[in-house]
Amino acid sequence: MKLSVVVPAYNEARRISPSLDQIFEYLDRSHPQHEVLVVDDCSTDDTAAVVERRFGQRPTLRILSYGTNRGKGYAVRAGALEASGDVVLFTDADLSTPIAEADKMLPLLAQGYDMVIGSRAHAQAEIRKHQPFYREGAGKLFNLLVRLLVGLKFHDTQCGFKLFRRDSALAVLRRLSIDRFAFDVELLALAQAAGLKVAEVPVVWINSPASTVGLWYGAQAYVDLLQIRRRARRLPRAAALTAERSEVPPPAR
Repeated sequence: MKLSVVVPAYNEARRISPSLDQIFEYLDRSHPQHEVLVVDDCSTDDTAAVVERRFGQRPTLRILSYGTNRGKGYAVRAGALEASGDVVLFTDADLSTPIAEADKMLPLLAQGYDMVIGSRAHAQAEIRKHQPFYREGAGKLFNLLVRLLVGLKFHDTQCGFKLFRRDSALAVLRRLSIDRFAFDVELLALAQAAGLKVAEVPVVWINSPASTVGLWYGAQAYVDLLQIRRRARRLPRAAALTAERSEVPPPAR
C-alpha cells in the first residue's frame, strides 16, 4: 500500500522544515512506499524555495504550485487529485496533530471504512495545548451550526488531519467547490451523500499559535454552510459516485 501525504502550505517558510523532518522520519520508518506532496498555495514568502533547498533531494517529495492564492481547501483538493497513493492523508503544515496519529486511523480502512477523520472534540482526544478560548468557542458554535444546517453528526469537522482511500473518495474530491475554511464540511457532507463510510477517531492536538486562518474566512465559512446544505441535499448518490471533474487546473510542477 502506498501512502500519499498532502501538506497544504501558505507562508509556512519558518515552520515547515521541522514538520517535514518528522513526516519523512515517520514514513521512512513505517511506510516505505510513500510520497509527500507539498502544495504551495501561492505563498508570499519563500515556502517552496525552503522546501526545495532542504528536501529537494528526496525522490518521494513533490512540490506543487499555482499562481493565485486559492485557500486550504483548494490546495488539499489539488494535492489529493495529483496523488498516486492508494491512501491519502492530509495534514496541516504545523503538525498540530503529530504524524504518528495516522497509526490509529489506517487499521480502520482495513475494516472497511472509506475515510477516517481526526477529532479534537472526541471524549478521548488528548489536547496538550489548547486554542485561545475565543477560537475554541467559535469552533463549538461552528460545529453546532454544522449539525443543525448540514446534518453532520461528527464531533469535529475541522481538524486538519484526515485519511481516505483515494479510489473511494475520488469522485467526491472532484465535485468539491469550497476553497477555504469550510471545505472540510463539504468533503464530509458529499462523502455522506455518496454513501461513503466515515469514522471519527480521537487524536493528540497541540495548538500552534501561528494560525493562518483569518477572521474573514472564518465568517465566510458560516455562509458556505448554506451552500453545502443545498448541494448535499440535491446530490443523489449515483451522481456523487460519477467521475465528473471539478474545475481544478493541474498545478504547475
